[in-house]
Amino acid sequence: MTFLSVSKNIFLASVGVILAIAVGEGVVRLATLNQENYVIEMWRYAKQLKEESPDPQIGHQHAPNRHAQLQNVSIDINEFGMRGPQPNLSAKHRVAVVGDSVALGWGVADEQSLRGQLAQKLPADFDVVNSGVGNMNVEQSVRMWQSLRPSVPADIIVVLVTPRATAQVVTEKPSWLVENSQLFALMMTFTNQLSSGEYGEEALVKGYQQQWRSPAGEAILNNAFEILKDIAVQDSADILVVSIPEMHDLNTYQFAFMGDTTHDMARKYGFEYIDPLPSLKGPETQTLWVSSRDIHLNGKAFDIISDLVVTKISEKAYE
Repeated sequence: MTFLSVSKNIFLASVGVILAIAVGEGVVRLATLNQENYVIEMWRYAKQLKEESPDPQIGHQHAPNRHAQLQNVSIDINEFGMRGPQPNLSAKHRVAVVGDSVALGWGVADEQSLRGQLAQKLPADFDVVNSGVGNMNVEQSVRMWQSLRPSVPADIIVVLVTPRATAQVVTEKPSWLVENSQLFALMMTFTNQLSSGEYGEEALVKGYQQQWRSPAGEAILNNAFEILKDIAVQDSADILVVSIPEMHDLNTYQFAFMGDTTHDMARKYGFEYIDPLPSLKGPETQTLWVSSRDIHLNGKAFDIISDLVVTKISEKAYE
């Protein structure tokens, strides 16, 4: 075979691969136009609403003054990089909701999120802000609030400790292909899932046990609570720690070790602790999901949790 023939074959094969990738990308984008694919919606969230944080310990944050329609829900980011309306800087009291995508209110309208429901239920002289950013562990979330508090200080901080609170989060910039291609984003997600080698409820419990009981996981939780202690002193703020349960099955619950660990940590630092699990149990767990494909909490779940938070705040008798 001549050099020219080899070159021609390589060229034709390359063109074929490029065309196949282009067709695959087009198919994926058409198939996900309904905004119901969780992986792609999270990919779009990172691309449309996030930017790199100047603090490597935070990793990523919301870009100010952005808007996106994600999972058929409108998400508006204000000038401070927080979801929701502009803070009322003249308010007598401020409540800050701190956490990951649960605090953000992924999959629900702002008024149905914890921030929105607290704003509706608390007295008019309370401002409520939301510093939640998706795909953060609890240390990153607390550091995120630490960076925002000089501009919008709060006297009540509601920290949502979710199952992923102790996770190791990779904050490196993704490859160009993953960042710009829905097809490759899906492929990477499926590859990572397959490479884990374990599936099912038993594997989920085991995975979370390893995460929460590992030295790295314990360090993440300790670091977050140490920062919260400093903020509480500096801002004369009350810290309310809310343990968000693992949402696959609340009625046959196998993840009590998360709440127990969080409760012990809250007690150690003298923070108020709220356990919504007993109040969330009873109905089918799926009635508290954003959708049948997404176990993020819906407005009904946040209604229950916000009542617990409002009750705890009212006990403080703020004037």
